Amino acid sequence: MRFIAVGTVMLAAALCLDHSWGDVDDDIVFAAKLFIDLPYDGSVAISGTLTGDGVAYENNTISISCFKDRGECYASSVQQIGHNQIGRMQSVDIFPITKWSADEVIAVQDIMDCTRFTIVLERKSETALYAREPINQTRPGCLAVDKKAYKWTIEDSPGWKKMFGKK
Repeated sequence: MRFIAVGTVMLAAALCLDHSWGDVDDDIVFAAKLFIDLPYDGSVAISGTLTGDGVAYENNTISISCFKDRGECYASSVQQIGHNQIGRMQSVDIFPITKWSADEVIAVQDIMDCTRFTIVLERKSETALYAREPINQTRPGCLAVDKKAYKWTIEDSPGWKKMFGKK
């Protein structure tokens, strides 16, 4: 299994996935997706399960909080890595905010000038896009970086959907 690094955090992103520890009945149930927008306080946040192609552990939870006055978003995650087993709580990654408007908040982080991570929080639809793309691929230090771009969304957890259905 190969992991894609997010700064110092190893978010649940990989090129292959193996749920050999059991079926969905063995999954830990993470909470449902939650979007909070406090315009008077200058903060927007989302938490839920990172979903999409390339996610290593489908049963995960991520929290992203953005603060206008700080000009930063903070992201942290944890994943179910085996039967009744949760991986280590990841440290916080910091993303500088590049756009703050009534419609969206965008934050971007470049990792070692080889990989760019972008967070887009859509305020009206209460959704989030979390994207990873390779950059500067001609630089010698970037040659070994995964060349595939990934786009993930944040949704309800698989266990939550199974237990309670979609919201």
